[in-house]
Amino acid sequence: MGSHARFLQLQGQNEKDVDAIGRGEADKAKITSKERVLLDYVKVLTLEPAEVRDGHVEALRKAGWTDEEVFEASYITALFAFFNRMADAYGLDYPANGWMPEELRSSPAGREAAQTIPKALETKREGVSKP
Repeated sequence: MGSHARFLQLQGQNEKDVDAIGRGEADKAKITSKERVLLDYVKVLTLEPAEVRDGHVEALRKAGWTDEEVFEASYITALFAFFNRMADAYGLDYPANGWMPEELRSSPAGREAAQTIPKALETKREGVSKP
């Protein structure tokens, strides 16, 4: 969610809306009905892929999405499902400079992580020998 949330913010979406979407509460975010239909679709595709039906795609078409856009959204969703599973397998967590759930951002540990992790990564990079 971190990279997606950052992209949403760069596109002008306010933090409260990004937080609502990050918590799975898109109904509380100020997004268009077209965007809401897309989020509903990718949620099903992510959490219950075997439940995707023609009706989901038809709802996307009715909302104004083209077949090419539906394909692209499906493809990107599938790629990120793969990336997320690999991150889980390797124990990766939220990036310190990316989006975190509000409760983590406002906690002392979250604020500390946001300050210390980038420093630790920089130190690690400096220690890597260059060819």
